[in-house]
Amino acid sequence: MKNNSTLFIVGARSYVGGALFASASKVGSAIGTSSLGGNDLLPLRLDAPAEFDYGQIHPGDVVLLTAAISAPDICAREHGRAWAVNVTGTSSVIQSVINRGARVIFFSSDAVYGEREDEFDERAACNPVGEYAVMKHEVEQRFAGNASFKAIRLSYVFSREDKFTRYLAGCVQRNEQADLFHPFSRAIVHRDDVVAGALTLAEHWDDSPEQIINFGGPQILSRVDFAECLREIHFHDLRFKIIEPDADFFKNRPRIIAMTSPIFARLLGRPPHSLCEAAQLEFALPSK
Repeated sequence: MKNNSTLFIVGARSYVGGALFASASKVGSAIGTSSLGGNDLLPLRLDAPAEFDYGQIHPGDVVLLTAAISAPDICAREHGRAWAVNVTGTSSVIQSVINRGARVIFFSSDAVYGEREDEFDERAACNPVGEYAVMKHEVEQRFAGNASFKAIRLSYVFSREDKFTRYLAGCVQRNEQADLFHPFSRAIVHRDDVVAGALTLAEHWDDSPEQIINFGGPQILSRVDFAECLREIHFHDLRFKIIEPDADFFKNRPRIIAMTSPIFARLLGRPPHSLCEAAQLEFALPSK
């Protein structure tokens, strides 16, 4: 990136976008957006993309697009609304940004690959499972081959604030047994690694010619593996039982996605953290 370039974080109040915006603001010029704006964030609604003033974006800027309706069940149940946000509105924003001479990093999902038990990397073909994955893949396809567009395919993103970790923490606090779906496995990735990799990609765009990059951790872990790791590191009183999800659960999400990437480690300049390494880092920090 040029020294006078700006990073725009679309979805700066989201789980990943918020962490991205906080880090980007420390190292350079960064502007965040949210659907409502306020608190120094610009208003940008993906269901009304034409209302945004794209004149604020200049050649050389990079827009990191993290916002979406991301719940797979909502995407299936409210398909029209989700498509309007995740595909129509998102594509409009991307095209408008590219028209301004800026670049876009689009946050996609490992679910575009579909269910895969054998390890694979970015060369694998896509077979999206669930409407959320179909929507992410549609956006990728619309901008395939465009030199101003890159997509990050995220696995499950861990931190002490992620949904599953907060569920386990709540069970421990209430002295309740946690229910764990099994089988359900992902290449769980530390949020700090996602942030570091995304910012490096934005800063060194031309050093990574690949358009698609998988952001996943070094191990394929089930929810049981996840819970056992956190029990060892921090939730020492955690109790859990294994349950099998009903059939409808897997209509909208794959059971296992054994995703890897040689590119991600290159961006980080090191291997991504394992879950237990990430947990040690997370729980060594003061409460947020």
